[in-house]
Amino acid sequence: MSSPSFFQRLLKVREGGEALTLASAFTSILIFASILVFTIHEGSWMLLRPQYLLGARWQPEYNRYGLLPLLYGSLIVTAGALAISTPIGVASAIFISEVAPRWIGEVMEAAVETLAAIPSIIYGFIAYFFLAPWIAAVFHLPLGRTALTASLILSIMTLPTIISISSEAISSVPMAYREASLALGADRWQTLWRVVLPAARLGIFASILLAFGRAIGETIAVLMASGCVAAIPNPPWNLLSPVYPMTAAIAIGMGEAEFRGLHYYALYTLALILLCISALVNNTARLLIRKAPRGEVRI
Repeated sequence: MSSPSFFQRLLKVREGGEALTLASAFTSILIFASILVFTIHEGSWMLLRPQYLLGARWQPEYNRYGLLPLLYGSLIVTAGALAISTPIGVASAIFISEVAPRWIGEVMEAAVETLAAIPSIIYGFIAYFFLAPWIAAVFHLPLGRTALTASLILSIMTLPTIISISSEAISSVPMAYREASLALGADRWQTLWRVVLPAARLGIFASILLAFGRAIGETIAVLMASGCVAAIPNPPWNLLSPVYPMTAAIAIGMGEAEFRGLHYYALYTLALILLCISALVNNTARLLIRKAPRGEVRI
C-alpha cells in the first residue's frame, strides 16, 4: 500500500489546523458568554432593587450602597485623563504621520509600544511615590492621592491607544487627497487641517472612545492614585479631592464581601455597569470604523 502523497498530508494538516482554529474560537466565545451570563445574573439582583443603590453614600459596613460617588469617581478621573491625553495624543499622531522624518517616527512608535507594554502596577507605583507627593507639595495638600493624580497617570496610560490608532487613521488617508489639495493651491498645513484630519476624523474619534474604555476599566493604578474616599467633592469639579472609582471599590471590596450578601451583589452591580460601558464604547468605536472610508484605520 502506497504512503500518502505530500499533498494529502498537507491537506490533513490544513484540515487539522482549521479544526483547531474553530475549536479555539468556540472556546473563546463560550468563555466570554459564561462570564457575561454570570455577571448579569449576579449584578442584576441589586439592579432590580434600586432602593439599595440610589444614594450618595457608599458605606458597606452600614449596608449603604449608593453608587453615585463611585460613578462620579470613575467619570471624573476618566474625563480628566482624556482632557489631557487627547490633545497630546492627536498632536503626537500628526507629528509621527505627517511631520517627523521616518526614523524619528519609527523611534516614537517604538516608544509608544513600550509605553503600552508597561504593567499597570508600575504606573501605580509612579503615581503613589512620585505624582502624589508632587501634587501634595504643589497644591499644599495633606495627601496627594486625588482625582487629579489618577487623571494624570491615566492620561499617560491612554496615550498609546490614541497615538497608535490616530496615527494609522491619518496615514491611511489616500495620498490623492493630499495631492489634489496641493494642486488647488493649499499649503501643507492647510492640507493637513482641512483635508487630512477631516478624512481621518472617524478613526481619531474611535481612538478616543477606546481610550475611554481603557481608562474607565483601569484598576490598580487608579486604586493607588485616587485616594479611595467615597464622597462627591464640593464643588463636584474639584480635582484636588480624593475619589473612589468603581474599579477600586471592586478590587478592595471583593475580598471582604460576604458571599451572596448585599455587599457582594453591589460589587457585581458595579461590574455589570462597567461591562455595559465597555461593550457600548467598543461597539460604538467599531461602528465608526465601519463607516470610515475603507483603509482608513484598522484595530
